[in-house]
Amino acid sequence: MSNLQPPSTEALDLVFWDPSGYKWNGSGDWNQWRYVSDGLGGEIGIRFGVSSGFGTFDWNNGGVAPYGSINDGTGAASFGKNEQMGMASTSVNAVRMQANRQFTSAQNNFTVELDFSRYKGSKAGGKDGVAGANTLIGLSDIYAGLTYAKTTVTITGTLADGSAASPAGWKLLNGGAAPATAGGNQPSAQLGLTNGVLQGTSTPAPGGMANSIDTVMGLVRLDAAGCKTLHLRYDIFPVGNNRAPRIDNSGLYVATAFLRKTDQPSKTDQPSKPATPSKPTIVIKDNPGKQPGSTTSYTFAVKNPDGSIAGKGCFTYETPAGGGEPKLTAFYYHDKTVGTINQTNVQTFYFNQDGGDPRFTFVTGAPAKGVCSLTADTTLPAQLTGIGGEAPQHYLGKTLDFPKLATGTSVTEESTSTPAVDLVVVIDSSVSMKDEADALDKAVGAAIKAARTKCPSDLRVTYLGIEGTFKNTRFDTTVKNYLTGTAKADESALRGRKKGTVAGGGAQEDGARAIEDVIAHYDWRPSAKRAIFFLGDEAFEGGGNDVNQEDIDAANRAIDAAKKKDVRIHTYLGTSGAKEKQRKALEKEFTRAASETGGKAFTSKDTLNGFQELLEQVICGSKSSTTTTAEFCCCQEYAEQEQAQA
Repeated sequence: MSNLQPPSTEALDLVFWDPSGYKWNGSGDWNQWRYVSDGLGGEIGIRFGVSSGFGTFDWNNGGVAPYGSINDGTGAASFGKNEQMGMASTSVNAVRMQANRQFTSAQNNFTVELDFSRYKGSKAGGKDGVAGANTLIGLSDIYAGLTYAKTTVTITGTLADGSAASPAGWKLLNGGAAPATAGGNQPSAQLGLTNGVLQGTSTPAPGGMANSIDTVMGLVRLDAAGCKTLHLRYDIFPVGNNRAPRIDNSGLYVATAFLRKTDQPSKTDQPSKPATPSKPTIVIKDNPGKQPGSTTSYTFAVKNPDGSIAGKGCFTYETPAGGGEPKLTAFYYHDKTVGTINQTNVQTFYFNQDGGDPRFTFVTGAPAKGVCSLTADTTLPAQLTGIGGEAPQHYLGKTLDFPKLATGTSVTEESTSTPAVDLVVVIDSSVSMKDEADALDKAVGAAIKAARTKCPSDLRVTYLGIEGTFKNTRFDTTVKNYLTGTAKADESALRGRKKGTVAGGGAQEDGARAIEDVIAHYDWRPSAKRAIFFLGDEAFEGGGNDVNQEDIDAANRAIDAAKKKDVRIHTYLGTSGAKEKQRKALEKEFTRAASETGGKAFTSKDTLNGFQELLEQVICGSKSSTTTTAEFCCCQEYAEQEQAQA
């Protein structure tokens, strides 16, 4: 929480949003809404994109993808100067992004959109679902146009009724000079706001340098009209003969202002009723196969720089008997600085124990004097941070252990019955796949053998080629022959086309049609889990390196069919002569077919051992089990145990 004491008689407290759970997951995040806590019990949506005519960033080319920056040092250093006289801040949270290479031309461009439909504006005297007069949008570290490049940020918005918002009533509260850095390039140019356009001015911030290349943080305070959405368009231009323009670690901030209550209430003041606690944001990625109705407990510890224990915690969650998302049922953390924090103090909680992306994050309020919140995140360099009073110094250098399953919490017994799993491996039988067929055959065979050893099951695997086969491999039967012969399907009902009826090897590359036919006509066992593993190197409809509308439509039909019949599609995109742009389009479609049906997508860049992990998930995920859970009754006792080295 930050104290705002401007020269006027108005005294405000600021609460910044909490993007601690925000993390860019890859190219699929472009134009996708992600929601972060607004710090008030609601959420704010954010998504990145580009304007028409511009290409997206290549994050592997010197940039840093968007990420949540908690207790943002650069923002805090310039926060509270100039027009914000007397403002102090110990918690400035941002979403930051840095791109050090060009898009596709001399002018760069990207956009950021904010959605306030879930925003709890009523907590600050406004309205829910809109950002109003008590909402501030912050911006920092963009090129001022003085020495290197110029960035303009055009802000537009929509009101609750969908009409365009006017920036006429918006007010800019500018920042001041940040601490000097090597070379004298500290951000110190002031921002200007004219007709909704933010850009650096030629005026240095107090104490800053006249030729500084970046702007300091500025806060735009909105008006009472209230915006449901905001759209920020960043346009970057080169200055002089400099290299292509860049954007340097730009920060985006959202804060909510509260009118501060006086320390001495008047005689007429009546005791106020306690505020209704806002609903916390809870995300728990449960392990597959967890018995419905079971509860699971984890313990974690906070360590001092010397490795001694500083604090201990525990949480318990329940897997609902009737389905749905796991629910947090208990949370305790204890150290000597904050005392004990329990579930009522939790504002944000995120737990994912997946080995590919393990993450443990929580943000809580704290009842101890002088500490108003505690933030922990195992994926950040500063893993534990206290906010308010003198608390931050007490958490410098401390680390947070990833939670461990509480000993003796649950006992799982595998059922004596053997689960049934039907897996159909379908391969594009065109000439371009011939070189890979033998290697794929061996890899798939080895993976299935290993998966069977780890997870015994009633597994039936069928290998089929599309209108063709490969000698000396398991792919010795065609899709059509199996479905019309073994499965007794009517050939006239098949969508797959006959070899020779399509130019080139097109019929042998009808991946989507083959998937449809297998879904509809394969002799699936009634109780078996169903999965298809498709191996190919070209587009879904008749092959080719280009993905056109026919390929997309064909994939859509296969996806719809899989969803209706509860079949997971896994895909493998092999090597081909496709150019980079074509390859990306093919990867996108293969990945979409898998992800939308709950499957996994692989490419020739992945190790073939990855098939083993996939098949283990297919087989092991089908095991039936019975879990008995002992109540972890001493969670609070565990967290509050006296630590000799705390």
